Amino acid sequence: MSAFDPETSPLHSVYERFLANDPGELQTVFSHEDQKLMTANAWDYKNDSLITNEIRKDIESIGLEKISDIKEKKWIQNILWMWYHHAISCALWRYGDKATAQTYAKKAIELQPEDGINKITRLLYLLAHDMIDEARIWAATITAEPEKSTAEWDIRLYDEGRFFTIGAS
Repeated sequence: MSAFDPETSPLHSVYERFLANDPGELQTVFSHEDQKLMTANAWDYKNDSLITNEIRKDIESIGLEKISDIKEKKWIQNILWMWYHHAISCALWRYGDKATAQTYAKKAIELQPEDGINKITRLLYLLAHDMIDEARIWAATITAEPEKSTAEWDIRLYDEGRFFTIGAS
């Protein structure tokens, strides 16, 4: 990002805390930790000490609505969307908590960028809300891998009655 001054951002303290000079660098910090946790099956929204959770909490304590720079807001919104997207899976398959999965799915849908290419967020939303017919229609529109296989797997879990089951992942 050019001409971005983190000193003038409402998220100045967040950038400073995570040693980021701009929202792109903050997203890099977040994404690195996020993928490390996902790979290790250690992603957990209940663990306040995880960097991903600290970043989300810090951003939300300040508020997305306080960011006026459009580019900055888009980067930050993407960080939050990714957090909520992964929180859906954690709620479902780590805790078997359907109500929390529904809450997180609603928030992820609200945050997902309009130009976002991820189609799994919507599928998880539909399945978490027991909208299986709509989920099947949506899944049929997913043609790119690895999302296609993921969609098929999620539908299969739902059909087998294991979608809301701890350890299903």
